[in-house]
Amino acid sequence: MPTKVQIQIVTWNSRKHLEQLFRGIQIQKGVEYSVLVIDNASEDGTMDWIRANQPNTQIIQNTENRGFAAGHNQGFEKSESSYVLMLNPDTELQEGFLRECVDMIESDEQIASVGGILYQQLPEEGKSGVIDSLGLKMRINGQILDIGQNTRQKPDFSPKIDVFGVTGACALYRLSSLKQVKDKHGILDERFGLYSLKDDADLAWRLNNAKYKAKIAPLAIAYHSRRTGIGNDRKNRPDEDKQTSIRNHLLMLKKNLKWHDWRIKMIIGYEFAKFIYVALFERQNLKAYKSLKS
Repeated sequence: MPTKVQIQIVTWNSRKHLEQLFRGIQIQKGVEYSVLVIDNASEDGTMDWIRANQPNTQIIQNTENRGFAAGHNQGFEKSESSYVLMLNPDTELQEGFLRECVDMIESDEQIASVGGILYQQLPEEGKSGVIDSLGLKMRINGQILDIGQNTRQKPDFSPKIDVFGVTGACALYRLSSLKQVKDKHGILDERFGLYSLKDDADLAWRLNNAKYKAKIAPLAIAYHSRRTGIGNDRKNRPDEDKQTSIRNHLLMLKKNLKWHDWRIKMIIGYEFAKFIYVALFERQNLKAYKSLKS
């Protein structure tokens, strides 16, 4: 019999994260779950550790690095559970996380995705936590961002329950909803590249267009050791990363933006201004626009 939740993790040389990852999974109570690892040809002992220490874990072992989206799509295809928890290897669920998210998603059949409070630094006695994500929001110019990222929570901290979407690092999805919005490029669009860069935002937008809801369960807490610093400063980011970000953002707009969207004038204006900036000051990144045609 299938479990209610399939927890699925895509690994690639993730050995250093496995103890905390499985420690967080093993403390989840009150929900029947199974664990599936999709490994993208790790060479650091990831699979050896999982086989030795987590014998009940299901495994799909790829012979090459197929990337984040393709790996999770393999998991979605295999799943017979009602819900799938996408979980990054560098996360650690806190007690009660899964129960809180399942209770939320089962409260309304129109809820397709649920996230929790994701911290880069967990709150300690006398110290506030540093937020990684409180869900995804869309700005009027079409940018989709993690709410609260890199900020320290305030004393009157009260996260929004209703959000545009949830971050793919740690997200519970209703599998039937994902299958409804699947297109020829997969539930997660595999054209977005090896690593997760806007593919969760694209999925959130497709679920929105299908009239599904996204929620945050405020008592569901998890830790995510996302790399911060240089990656959040555009000036210091490699040109290849900038080009991928531009291309994927435009691809997402091309797929999801409708002519009747009330934001369309602002989005087009913003994208035109961004193109002018790139043409004047970052000409090496113009190839991002050319690659969109291919």
